[in-house]
Amino acid sequence: MQRRSFKLNNGDLTFDTDRNISFVIGEAEIAQVLERAFTTNAGEWFLNANHGLEYPKLQGKSGLVDEYVQMAVITCALQEARVREVVDIQLSRDTAKRTLDIFFTCMIDTGAVITVPFSFG
Repeated sequence: MQRRSFKLNNGDLTFDTDRNISFVIGEAEIAQVLERAFTTNAGEWFLNANHGLEYPKLQGKSGLVDEYVQMAVITCALQEARVREVVDIQLSRDTAKRTLDIFFTCMIDTGAVITVPFSFG
């Protein structure tokens, strides 16, 4: 049985034209689950203190170490049981805006490869 989740847009529930709550399934649902995990600071959610991304690994006053960022992203992604293999992680920094864009690509349990972009900062 395929899981489904409420469809979110910028963290808000979405509705169809009949004002019914929209759902997301399949690869899009897994991508949304990962995006939500990546945008949750570990220890922030009271129901599971281990859920989320370790934000201190992505915040560095003396500069970020790519390997620490990548390991934090991988550790977070592997909290989702349907992620089978990390394929690629691309980092793009904008020091003027103090942002970090991350493009995470993984293989899921169906064999499909999905990319989940998210920004930090």
